[in-house]
Amino acid sequence: MVLVILTVSNRSHLPDLHPYTEHIITRSLPMSLSRPAKRPKHILIFGGTGDANRIAEDLMHEFGRDIRLQLSLAGLTSAPSLPDGVPVRIGGFGGPEGIISYVKGEQIDLVIDATHPYATRISSNIAQACHAVAMPCIQFYRPGWEKTPKDNWIPVRSIEEAARILPDHGTRALIASGAKNLHAFEGLEKTWLLVRTVDAPRDPFDLAYGEWLFARGPFSVESETELLERHGIDVIVCKNSGGTATFAKIEAARNLGLPVIMIERPGAAPVTQAHTREVILKSVQKFLDEN
Repeated sequence: MVLVILTVSNRSHLPDLHPYTEHIITRSLPMSLSRPAKRPKHILIFGGTGDANRIAEDLMHEFGRDIRLQLSLAGLTSAPSLPDGVPVRIGGFGGPEGIISYVKGEQIDLVIDATHPYATRISSNIAQACHAVAMPCIQFYRPGWEKTPKDNWIPVRSIEEAARILPDHGTRALIASGAKNLHAFEGLEKTWLLVRTVDAPRDPFDLAYGEWLFARGPFSVESETELLERHGIDVIVCKNSGGTATFAKIEAARNLGLPVIMIERPGAAPVTQAHTREVILKSVQKFLDEN
């Protein structure tokens, strides 16, 4: 019920009211007009992947003004692809304590970890921070690639193990495991390396026998096949990143019968998991309904 105070002089349409006096007239208004608007929920997405950008776009399209989004990037990649209309924070936090300080200061309501499946340090820091302040957190953990009978994968637990066994499986290798920890491949005198990264590595790496290739996916099977054949590649080293952006090299290797030294996935962070963007949307909808 809303009270409306009127001061009127023409009473022709309001019988029994004395002119030039104030009267209180009550009438019912829709509840939506009498309730204060809910504050949009502030969602922080830790990104740096194409999945993070698509999740941000999905959320903006699905929930609009019910949410505020912010995307956080580590800043390791130059000229990153970004979703339209989403504020971006670039840089590290300094561990769990920095994340805690940030989510408190920015009044974050929900955290989504959509970093790379192998970005274990930041995912661990996110999980620790969210647990410490009882912050709801969802990790987007995209499914890994599944080996088929036609694939020749050699599983290893680390990039160091991959470098150690590499000479046993080929003499000309495509290194597509990212820009970190490339020092593991230093000193391989009998294996020529084609090292493909998005940007030059920040850590020193002496590529004495081979060449660099700076490129950003997605790639096609045709272009990957041409690349492998042109350079005479006979073995690939990569991570089981999942997704479609870099899967073409796996298909090309399968078609050419090449071995792939596959660095196995680390475990997921100890938070709520979502393996598809659809599950992310449902989880956010549930959060909004309950809060």
